Formats: sequence, C-alpha cells, structure tokens
Amino acid sequence: METTLTSTENKIKTLRNCQFLGGLKDSVLHELAARVEMLRVGAEETIVTRGETGSAMYIIVSGNARVHHGDVRLANLGERDVFGEMAVLDSEKRSASVTTESATVLLSIEREVFYEALSSDPNAFKAVIRAVLQREREIIQEVKTRSTKLMAYEKEMEIGRRIQEGFLPKSIPAMENWQLSSWFEGAREVAGDFYDVFKLDKLPLLAIVIGDVCDKGVGAALFMTLFRSLIRASSLYGDMGSALVGEGSGSAPTTASEVLMNSLLTTNRYIATTHGGSSMFASVFFGLLDTESGELHYVNAGHESPIIFRQNGETELLDITGGVIGLFPAARFAVETVTLNEGDLIFTYTDGINEAKNINGDQFTERRILDAAAPQENSTDTFLRIMLDAVEEFRGAAEQSDDITMLALKYQSP
Repeated sequence: METTLTSTENKIKTLRNCQFLGGLKDSVLHELAARVEMLRVGAEETIVTRGETGSAMYIIVSGNARVHHGDVRLANLGERDVFGEMAVLDSEKRSASVTTESATVLLSIEREVFYEALSSDPNAFKAVIRAVLQREREIIQEVKTRSTKLMAYEKEMEIGRRIQEGFLPKSIPAMENWQLSSWFEGAREVAGDFYDVFKLDKLPLLAIVIGDVCDKGVGAALFMTLFRSLIRASSLYGDMGSALVGEGSGSAPTTASEVLMNSLLTTNRYIATTHGGSSMFASVFFGLLDTESGELHYVNAGHESPIIFRQNGETELLDITGGVIGLFPAARFAVETVTLNEGDLIFTYTDGINEAKNINGDQFTERRILDAAAPQENSTDTFLRIMLDAVEEFRGAAEQSDDITMLALKYQSP
C-alpha cells in the first residue's frame, strides 16, 4: 500500500458521506480527518484477510472491492462503503477477506485514533451505536431475503432430485442364474452419474449401462437425463439416427453389435451436433449380455475399465474401445466381446470410486479396488457393500467429492 498526501477537506468529505459515521459532529470528523490515512492500492490486493486480528476500518473513496471467503464472493463494495468496522469496536478476528478489484483509494482509521476522536464528544458513541444497530438491521433483513430465496432453491433442487431418481431403474430385471446389484450415491442434490439395466424387446439380451457426465451440479444432471434417455430409446426402438437428423426412418438392428453401434453413434451424433456449444460429454460403458451363453458384447466409451473377477482368482480389465460421447459427431467406437463363466463377477463403477480422496489428497485408485474385492465368497450385494466400506474408510473425514455409482453382475451356479 502507498500512502498519498490528500487534503483534510477531502478526508472530511469522505468521512461525512460514510453512513457509519454520518451521525458524528463536524468537530469529531475534523479530529478524525487530521489523523487518518488515505491509501492508494492496486487491483487484486487483499486489504483484510479472514482469520487475522485487525485494528483498522476502511472507507472506499474510489474504486471497488469484493468481500469473500476463499473463492466464494459474499458482497460487492464501492464508493463510500465501509468494511472492517468491527475491528475498531472489538479485537475479534476478521470474519471475511476483502480484495480490491480495481485501483482503489481507501481511508484507513485505526482503533486508537477512532476512540480518541469519539471521546471528545459524549454523544459520538451513541451515534456510532445507532449506526451499528442500523447496519445490523439491514444485515438481518438481507439474511431473511436470502433465506427465503435459499428455501425456494432447495425446494427446486429437491424436486430435481426426485425427478432424476425417476430416470434410474426402479428395479433390476429378474434373471435365472445371475445376480445383479447397483449402488448410486450423489455427491450433491443432483448428480451427473447414471446407470441403466433393461431387457431388449426384440433380442434376448440384457442391457447394462453406466456413465458419468463431465462436470457436476445442475448442468451435469440435465445432460445425464439426456444421455440416459437417448441410449435407452435408441437401444429399444431401433435405428433412430437417420430420423434424428432428418434422413428418414430407420430400421431395427438385428445383432448385439448393431444395437451397441447404433445406440452410441446416434447418441453421440445428436449431442455433438444439437448441443455442441455446451461442450458436455459423458464417459459410458454399455454392455449387452446374453444370459444363456454368458457372452457380453460391449463398448467402453472413455469410461473406467470394468473389472472381471474370474472364479479362478484371475482378473481382467475391459479397456477403452472408443472416446467419450458427445464431443465429435464423427466419433467411432469398437465393439468387443468377452465371456463370463460360472462364478465370474464383473464390477463397473464411476470415478467416484477410484478417484475418491482422503484428507491428504491421495486417491483410492484401481489398486485398492483390487485389494478390497472378495468376489468369490460374496453375493453382489455384499461385494458392493465391502467396496463402499473400503472407500469410506480410506476417505475418512474427507467429504465425498464426486458421485458414486457401482454395478456388480455375477454368474451364479444353476
């Protein structure tokens, strides 16, 4: 900060225009003006820091600043606004930080100077108390207004959460000789993760889908519903790709590979062309299981590699076969096939598992997934519970930073 020479008249004018000091007599203002400092500071300079014990208050003569807690903006300040005033009344730590947003001129009043000036007039303290009470009333009213808006927002978010839950499977299709369990836990009220399990109408196949939309919050949740709906609709109702881009009606795919390719190409092309400006995309694993033979045809579109835990203790990763969905209209995906045998378990998940962090910032990683797994001795329900417990134990006191979605499918003995 740089101290600048400014006339006493300008200081008195600034003090008189400050609402916090508006009730003081001119004699008190003159005494303050003789002892306060005018400071010129540059943009993005922090004047007070949250948690520090200050002894000065500041009045903005020109320029602007923001009150903030970390990256969260709490208020905007401009000409004649005052901040840090509680520091001259008490020695409590600063409750927030204040940082300039442009070149700013400030009037700085130290606690000792403030009290000495007020002591010259018996009514000065009354005037300051009235100003503090008025400020408190304004804050209370602002809190009430914000609380009302927050309650309305929370109600809307709750409605959104319920609507989003409706897009997740309400039940898992019954399958002879197969167990399938799921777990979904959003990190916020609404989530960007999704999964789906459904039987195809025209082919004896079970569809298993798990995906993760980029970003978090409301935007990701909206696109989650779009990705999930497009994948399901294009799988159940045939080739919609031509119809979606105005090229006539489509025909029904007749093989698992055709269903997978049609569904992902259709979904990708629609998102990338219709919503290309949003730059939203999703990683998706989409498998079609023949429950009679155990053959699983799949596409891994940029998603975490599902893990097959073989009955004999070996593990196998289903690696990526194409890029994420929604970025490039001409993207292509390869279909791969793997066979699940009796006793095998396949585990699919989103990055809320392998990228879960503890308080030190360490990630859970795929290695810990393998160490925690005990698929041979457990049902799919128990397997997911063990995995979730391992993640929560690793995370400890750290908050859940991302959505968690898991699916476990196991080939049981007849």
